[in-house]
Amino acid sequence: MAARTPVDTPELAEYAPVALLELTREDEVRNVNPAAETLFGLSRRGLIGRPLVETLANGESLIELLDYARQTQADVAAPDLVLKPVGLAAAKRLTARVRYLGNAGTVVSLTVPLSQEREEGIPGVAGFGRILGHEIKNPLAGISGAAQLLLRKGRSDDREMLMLIRDESARIERLVNRLTAFELFSAPRFEALNIHRVLDRVLASEEAAYDGEVAFRRRYDPSLPDIEADSDHLHEAFQNIVRNGAEAALSGGRAERPEITVITAFETGFGQKSPDSQGPLRRAIRVDIQDNGPGVAVDRLASVFEAFASSKSGGRGLGLTIVKEVVSAHSGYVRLDNHGGGTRVSVFLPIGARGE
Repeated sequence: MAARTPVDTPELAEYAPVALLELTREDEVRNVNPAAETLFGLSRRGLIGRPLVETLANGESLIELLDYARQTQADVAAPDLVLKPVGLAAAKRLTARVRYLGNAGTVVSLTVPLSQEREEGIPGVAGFGRILGHEIKNPLAGISGAAQLLLRKGRSDDREMLMLIRDESARIERLVNRLTAFELFSAPRFEALNIHRVLDRVLASEEAAYDGEVAFRRRYDPSLPDIEADSDHLHEAFQNIVRNGAEAALSGGRAERPEITVITAFETGFGQKSPDSQGPLRRAIRVDIQDNGPGVAVDRLASVFEAFASSKSGGRGLGLTIVKEVVSAHSGYVRLDNHGGGTRVSVFLPIGARGE
């Protein structure tokens, strides 16, 4: 696997509230940002050049995470690590993420979980989210306004693309609002919706993004009824699946054109209990998203939804963890298998009242 370019920490994250440590291959601290100095209770001078294990009184779990990243040559994450920096009196519960950079080493990010921020009144990531939301919404308003103006004045052949820009701007604004209120993926807002409208919006967005590099094909069952679901949450879930599939298809190295096929169907007589829901899915719709990429290694199929998420080339990244959370919140479930030489992600969502 080719090494990725090291992160330019001073340029990228000098003022981010997330603690960042750039490490050598031997796990010595090469660089840190101010948030890491605060978290560890040590100055940059006191951290740089030291083995990471010397900066923590109980760093075994983080060292294991680093070893796992090197073993899998992948980015990994672990929630709820209890770590005690040597410069502090008490241990902290942190979420750790490791970005694997090959021969260049690794970058470790450490964040306080949002639940702990709320309990302790910590302004870190939460405050940063509000600032980020404000900075995103300002240019977003300009984009949306320009799209509205062009819709009134533009040519008819531009109308579909301008409507996509307008609708996607509105969706991003809703997601930013929910992010700053700590609601993203935690409290779905259920309403009756047509699954094909959600899928069509996702595919229209991806078709514009890939500009002909990937073929997107639809095989819909037009008889499917509406479901009770959160449109924005499902959009995020399906967009993660489609985008991961498109990237896998592009990296497949095959002669045929990269292709994504989306298939919907009614799951008749479905009485199997979902692993993550409160009851059986007696009636469900099924959405299959297939790519013609290289597929997933057999030994990884059982672990693709686990917390240790891989963004290794050809892998599925953290996106499938988000997909699982969204689908579970809808009393459904998701599975992944290799199909026809590529990968197939199948999403099952209940029809009517959840658990009915």
